[in-house]
Amino acid sequence: MERILIFMAATRAAEAEAALRSAADNAFAPRRLSYALSLLEEPTDMEVAALRRLGACQFLVPAADPWMDFQELWQGENYLLMGCPEMRFIRNWELHLLRELRACQPGNEMPACVLTGYLPRPQDPVDAVCPVAAEGFDAEGRLCFHRGTPLRYACQSQRSAFLHPRFCFGPAAFFQQVAHSQGPRFLAAFQQRWDLYTLRRALIYVLSDQSLPPCPVEGEERALQRFEKRFGLRLDTRQLSPMARLGVTGAELTFPVHVPLPVKWQEAAHRALCRANQSRPMCTTAYINLPVTPPNLPEEYVCWFRYLSRIRAVPLACYAEGDKLRQLMGKHPNLMEYKRRYALPLECALRPEEALNYLRLSRLFLLCKTREKYPNQTHYIWLDFGYQRYPVYEGASVNWDAVCQDAICVAMVGGVPDTSMIVVPAGLLDAACQETLALCQEALEAGEPLPWEQDLWLKMMEAHPDWFTPVELPGPRELLSLTMLSREEEFHVLA
Repeated sequence: MERILIFMAATRAAEAEAALRSAADNAFAPRRLSYALSLLEEPTDMEVAALRRLGACQFLVPAADPWMDFQELWQGENYLLMGCPEMRFIRNWELHLLRELRACQPGNEMPACVLTGYLPRPQDPVDAVCPVAAEGFDAEGRLCFHRGTPLRYACQSQRSAFLHPRFCFGPAAFFQQVAHSQGPRFLAAFQQRWDLYTLRRALIYVLSDQSLPPCPVEGEERALQRFEKRFGLRLDTRQLSPMARLGVTGAELTFPVHVPLPVKWQEAAHRALCRANQSRPMCTTAYINLPVTPPNLPEEYVCWFRYLSRIRAVPLACYAEGDKLRQLMGKHPNLMEYKRRYALPLECALRPEEALNYLRLSRLFLLCKTREKYPNQTHYIWLDFGYQRYPVYEGASVNWDAVCQDAICVAMVGGVPDTSMIVVPAGLLDAACQETLALCQEALEAGEPLPWEQDLWLKMMEAHPDWFTPVELPGPRELLSLTMLSREEEFHVLA
């Protein structure tokens, strides 16, 4: 029987007990598991007794780097799971984990592969593991990380450039080879010819998540050059490719997906229910040239737009200009040329850094332009061009009545309006535009610049509370998810 060592770092043993108990209770063969803890504090007698009830459990005090500590507590187990106390496990998790690892490298030989990634949290809108992706560089030139594209419905685990130190599963030989390496461990894995993969299925969850610390990327020059070429980085000039930023190595920044049949049946049933909806909305987005560099790369925005535009139940009009219009030509049926007169009807001098804010203040006026072409809709909805950041089943049902109400529906995230999606009833669109224009004119007449979009919306909500239905949400770009099957409702475990 292949044995697995679960290794966790914690301040006290009691912190890790629930995670270890979850692993033991949900394992197909608990006897294959052994446990090890790297602790900052000496466990009490009660904590030691609780650990003994789990089975083979050792601990090391005081803790250092858990990746360095494991060697002292390893007793010949075939595989090692580097984890954290926030983990919770699904039924038969270890069988699925071993199966996913072997699928990365078919054959009878020991796989030279490792599974890693950001595990799903309770607040995440979808049930999927995310790649460790590069976000950018800090002032000291260190590489910063964030969650990449969630691997929702992925057919197989996906190649990854980077390693998550608090979730990593692979042969014990991997940890022996990279634990004491100089420089980042993901680079050591690359040099030692270990392939990192983001786990495609949510077999383990975390109750909370810590951000990964910035990482100085240093190493042997030739290895760095090969790593940069493979994963699209330029460390000397601090440049990142879309592949590195999204954590997806596919040619079109996507990956093969397979929507399970139970999910398709469930969506079909939900679509039948949604046919009784009273609302008939029309959505609008725009892809506009700006004088300043946007926060994301053009390829990222186009990838996210594809996720949105493929949902058949989302009627979408897209405005674009210049090279962006040519880029989208033939890729979206409802594409229109953007003209300056469609925006906020005010002439004022704008600094380059104010151009994006001006476009955001123009959202309601673009909805008015859409109304001219589609005059019989009950609601007009703004959606940012980069709104949809993960794959959605193209046949997904959309219950528009959940957000299309008698008032303007906008999400509130941390007390701030999230205007990436705004749902405006047709009867309130003119009034909202007039109020926006009045507040902007008031600022200009006072010799001030145009108000920042979020400040304007807060003023409007304060002046006209009866116009709005604010919805508290944990994160940005989540309002549309309220119209679809939730993570709890969907047959996601079968995905």
